[in-house]
Amino acid sequence: MSNTETASMQCVPPLAAAGTFVSLSKFVIANDKTAEVKEAFRRRPHLVDEQPGFIRMEVFSPLDRPEEIWLVTYWTDAESFNLWHHSHLYQQSHKGIPKGLKLVPGETAIRHFEHICS
Repeated sequence: MSNTETASMQCVPPLAAAGTFVSLSKFVIANDKTAEVKEAFRRRPHLVDEQPGFIRMEVFSPLDRPEEIWLVTYWTDAESFNLWHHSHLYQQSHKGIPKGLKLVPGETAIRHFEHICS
């Protein structure tokens, strides 16, 4: 069993080291697809999990705004993230997005960070 499978089964993500590259994506669902989007994340195909440089992924939704989704991925470096982000597997990983999903205009953001410490 790989480290990723073990961590996934335990729901304990591997730790990120200082200097790790972090990508945060935020979007807000505009229609009645919130439950479907959350389920799609739970049932995601895990295509990213074995990509070079990938450390872990976490998905959050604020309790006071459940239609808002924050997707956080941790990488060893920005180059690994960029290779994934422009790959055909990245495109495939989005096939589980619910049909008819609409997002709130102006509420989508992607930010990149350096992980300092946990």
